[in-house]
Amino acid sequence: MFKAFENGTESHAIHDLTLENQEDCVSIYGNLQITKDQCGLKAAQVLQAYINEIVAILEKEQNLPEKIVQQHEGEIENPFL
Repeated sequence: MFKAFENGTESHAIHDLTLENQEDCVSIYGNLQITKDQCGLKAAQVLQAYINEIVAILEKEQNLPEKIVQQHEGEIENPFL
């Protein structure tokens, strides 16, 4: 099960939307179409559960900094080109 801010190697997909876990952030990227049917309802509920979990974890933190400084890795040259 995906646990936000734990185990920096986990990710979870909801159709084409990916939630990627790191110890200091959760990245959400991709595409998710929430259709007006049972499938769309299920996708929306799964997304809502993940967002609610992330919010609950952040709200429990005692000393959240105003903003963290993330170190972005530079671009890596594609060895296949």
